Amino acid sequence: MEIATQVRITKAMRLSSIFRTSISPIALSTILVCASTVSASEPTAAQLVQQQLPQQQLKEEIRDRVQEEVDIAFGRTAVLLNGLVIALTLFPTAAGVGVWFLLSKLSKQTTIARQEIESLHYDTISQLKLLISDAESILGEIQHQNHPADAETDLLLPDAQIQEFAPVNYGNYQQLLTAGDYAKQGDSCFFENRYEDAIAAYDRALQIQPDLADTWNNRGVVLTRMQRYPEAIASYEKATTIRPNYPDAWNNRGVVLLELQKYQEAIGCYEQAIQAKPDYADAWNNRGVAFSKMQEYEQAVISYNQALQIKNDYTDAWNNRGVALSKLQKYEAAIDSYDNAAKIRPDFYRIWYNKARCYALQGQIDLALENLKRALNLNPNLCKELAKTEADLEKIREHDAFKQLIN
Repeated sequence: MEIATQVRITKAMRLSSIFRTSISPIALSTILVCASTVSASEPTAAQLVQQQLPQQQLKEEIRDRVQEEVDIAFGRTAVLLNGLVIALTLFPTAAGVGVWFLLSKLSKQTTIARQEIESLHYDTISQLKLLISDAESILGEIQHQNHPADAETDLLLPDAQIQEFAPVNYGNYQQLLTAGDYAKQGDSCFFENRYEDAIAAYDRALQIQPDLADTWNNRGVVLTRMQRYPEAIASYEKATTIRPNYPDAWNNRGVVLLELQKYQEAIGCYEQAIQAKPDYADAWNNRGVAFSKMQEYEQAVISYNQALQIKNDYTDAWNNRGVALSKLQKYEAAIDSYDNAAKIRPDFYRIWYNKARCYALQGQIDLALENLKRALNLNPNLCKELAKTEADLEKIREHDAFKQLIN
């Protein structure tokens, strides 16, 4: 091995001397280094195998690490691509959900707004109904103050209607104004209880324009208040001649006939008023009163029921219905009617007086005296006079408590 090594060295020296003159020193140095390296590192077959094993392992490690990095990079890319695909897939769904949410919110707000509007509408109508109810209550009090009490039932005359001009058959405009002025003057005198002045004013208006149906009707109302019944009937007849379907004039004429105890004729007038105006609660109530006067109490109850279907807070109809039911000996139903009337108008003495009569007929002495006392507190003079001769109170008249109340 040493001889062979020396031979190779000698050959190298010769080659270096040959090329020394023809190549550059740097190139020569490179060749010498390579030659020495080759000669120094020339291995045997066993050494080559041993050297190739680590290199093979290194290559495998490098390959594994490269493969690992590639796998990692591929995985990240796949995740990114999957996320992008999912995002693109879910975007329309998300957009749809967003639109649905907005529509749902808008629908909810619309529903709330509609409910608020309906609530405001309901509150407004409720307030109007309360105002109308208060006005009717005040009107009822005025009517009761002006109308004389009836021993059996209370009757109300409707207020005079607002002046309404009939068609003019002639062209004098100044005369129309004068007739209207007199008619309005008559209305003002009527509301001030100046009945004579009211009649005079109505007469002047009718001299100028005789076809004013409302003025004839209002004139009849004033004459009724003055108890000049034949003249009142004549005025109502004039009104119904001018306007045949005039419900107020028919009803008012029936009231006068009722006062004259012409009950069947009065019923005919009330039915004329109802035919002209089927929802005329006053006419139904007055028809019931006429039947009560004729002692046809079942027909009376039917009329009162019709009046109450039209106007459920009609105090007089409830009270009159109680009287008719009491006459039919349906005392519990009668008391229920009186209770309904008292809920509407607790200061109406007639309700408590009639309730006392009903309890007395049942023999319930304490309740009869209690209700009679309430009636006396509201109208002592009239109730005392009525109680002294009231046949329905016969069972309690000898009790000391009754005598103390009356005397």
